[in-house]
Amino acid sequence: MLAQTGDDALAPGLTRLADDLAAGRWHTRHAELLGLEAMDVGYRLIVADH
Repeated sequence: MLAQTGDDALAPGLTRLADDLAAGRWHTRHAELLGLEAMDVGYRLIVADH
C-alpha cells in the first residue's frame, strides 16, 4: 500500500517521524515496542499460483 502512495502524501508523515526520532519522542511514546521479540500488526501476504 505505501509503495503505491505518492511522495506528496508520504512526505509530511516521514518528516514528523524523522523529527520524533531525532528528538527522542518516538522512543518515549513507544518504548514498550523496543523490548518485543515479535509483534503481529495484522499484515498478511497472500500469494497465489496460477
